[in-house]
Amino acid sequence: MSSTKQIDMAPFSAWLPAHPNQDFDLAVKIVGRSASGLIDELATVAQALTLHGCQVMVQTGRLNGGSGHLVLRFRIATRPFYSMGHGCDVVVHLDQDPPEFGRFGLSSGSVLVWEPPEQSPLHPHLPDGIIAYPVPLRELNAQYSRETGGKGFVAMGVLAHLLGFSEEARMVCLKSLSASRLFESGYQFASRSLVKHDIHSLPLAARREARVVLGPENAVKLGLAATHCEFETDCAGELERSPTQWIARHLAMADKMVSVLHSAQFPDVQAYRGPQGKVFALFRGDDVSILSSLTGCSDPRILVAADAVDALRLLVVGHRLIETHRAGVVGVVVEEALTARLESVGVGALAAAMSGKQVDAADGFEGAEEDGASAMWAEREGEDDAEVGFIAWGTTQGVVRDALTLCRNLGMSIAALYPKQMVPLPVAQLESFAATVKRVVVVESGQTRAHADRIEEACSFRPSVVMPDKGTALTPMDLFMREDLGTTHDNRSKGVQDESA
Repeated sequence: MSSTKQIDMAPFSAWLPAHPNQDFDLAVKIVGRSASGLIDELATVAQALTLHGCQVMVQTGRLNGGSGHLVLRFRIATRPFYSMGHGCDVVVHLDQDPPEFGRFGLSSGSVLVWEPPEQSPLHPHLPDGIIAYPVPLRELNAQYSRETGGKGFVAMGVLAHLLGFSEEARMVCLKSLSASRLFESGYQFASRSLVKHDIHSLPLAARREARVVLGPENAVKLGLAATHCEFETDCAGELERSPTQWIARHLAMADKMVSVLHSAQFPDVQAYRGPQGKVFALFRGDDVSILSSLTGCSDPRILVAADAVDALRLLVVGHRLIETHRAGVVGVVVEEALTARLESVGVGALAAAMSGKQVDAADGFEGAEEDGASAMWAEREGEDDAEVGFIAWGTTQGVVRDALTLCRNLGMSIAALYPKQMVPLPVAQLESFAATVKRVVVVESGQTRAHADRIEEACSFRPSVVMPDKGTALTPMDLFMREDLGTTHDNRSKGVQDESA
């Protein structure tokens, strides 16, 4: 969704019965002329959400820099936050003109509450993976009002049902909203006529273009289950023929064979363990606790996932490392930034991840072995003899990739190395990379020099460090500005150096 999770979307399915206790963080936009009627009622809505156990922030504005329709933005979360963030999980579109979806920030897994245009030729094509709830806003509004401005109250009632308002929160709205009957008409319509959809059940496109929505927990379950599938010879064929059937079958397998472990010694770490007990997915937890959790294991390897598909792929690789006696225990780290992220994944990419190989041959990894069982120790991107070389593990590689694109567009010489392995440290790849760039910068995901300190202990070079400010996430512009990438080489050589953060 919209917090510091690399500016990614959190799952609206957090509200579904299948996930009753999951932390959530939602950005909701109510868009349209009729939204003006809600402006004076925002305090009541916020109070109801607070009773629902939420932290709430509200903002009003307009699309297109002030020239477009009125927008009411709600950011709703179960944990404290400090900004409105970016992106959008839920759009409520109050007008009947076909919405321009690109202006709202909707992505796969987002929710749309709207009244589809009456003229079918004008019916816009919904983006892939959008959960759309059609609501007769005008008709429901007309039951109690001749003014169309009441549609916002109707839509608020629909949202109250979709967001699972408690009876207490609903009664606050009924007692305090000026158009409580309109609110209730929307609530009752939604409770009678709308069936909440989980994004995992959305219909897929044509086979070659088929996509599935994948979160890290399901990615981990699929990775741990598929390596023990008794139908291994036909597994790839089933994935291509019927992705939803393949996913459902393997998730059912995972529920029977995957253990979820907690440790009193490392309370912040949640571990998913496969049936053989030697391959783990390690969720949350800081670097110290994650590293310590495998201390004492024979020949441990700790790999770091960049996204959900990467977590699945590294679990497959981990099993191969165990099978070929190249590791005693393998842990795949799923960082905090990934734990609430949902991704739209092509079936081809999912199949490639299940094979343990890269999707695109152009994304080759140094040190990869012919059988594809390598843990893909480090991926390099960018020019040789670059002015600056970034090193980034896990989710931070996304912002570095964007920074490289920005710098290349400006004609700058930048490179990056994305190690997959944290333990043992891939020293040979790090030293080789450092030898090809003039200055090395380690990009940290948190408030400590965790990766930089390990590099300094094991390698001959001394990197600069960039880390996010407290309560924020790094952006490509942060790297551009903090590392003086817009400065000429001559200026940097005179002392314009950034030992960052």
